[in-house]
Amino acid sequence: MRRSKIREGIRNYMDSRPDEAAFLRSEFEGCGGTRSGVDKAIRGMVQDGELVRVGYGAYVRARRMISPVTKEPMIGAIVVPEVWAWQTLRKLGVDPQPNSALRDYNEGRSTQIPVWLAFDVGRSRIRRKIRLGKRELIYERSR
Repeated sequence: MRRSKIREGIRNYMDSRPDEAAFLRSEFEGCGGTRSGVDKAIRGMVQDGELVRVGYGAYVRARRMISPVTKEPMIGAIVVPEVWAWQTLRKLGVDPQPNSALRDYNEGRSTQIPVWLAFDVGRSRIRRKIRLGKRELIYERSR
């Protein structure tokens, strides 16, 4: 099987940014080839478990692992959802802040630890669905 130069370009791009876990499809356009070639390379990387799709044009670094619950092989993100969701929002031009429940917990006004994945996006008009499995990002607009 022939190795894809575009795929190698995408890997090099990702390797040059070790602190980033979330990527937008538009970031890979400079990796060579046509738009359809880049899309094909990304699809192959998703199938091979190198990336996982979390939304329209949004991807997160992934790795193969054994599920601690079912003991079956699975593909999962390499960082916790709060990290990749925050990075994805930043790359989409949104300034994510902690949601109201997390602020209340951090300021001692509540003892309940929030378990949902939510960010305060202020006046941003973002409507994009961002999710991995059953964890979906919730937008709060309180500013």
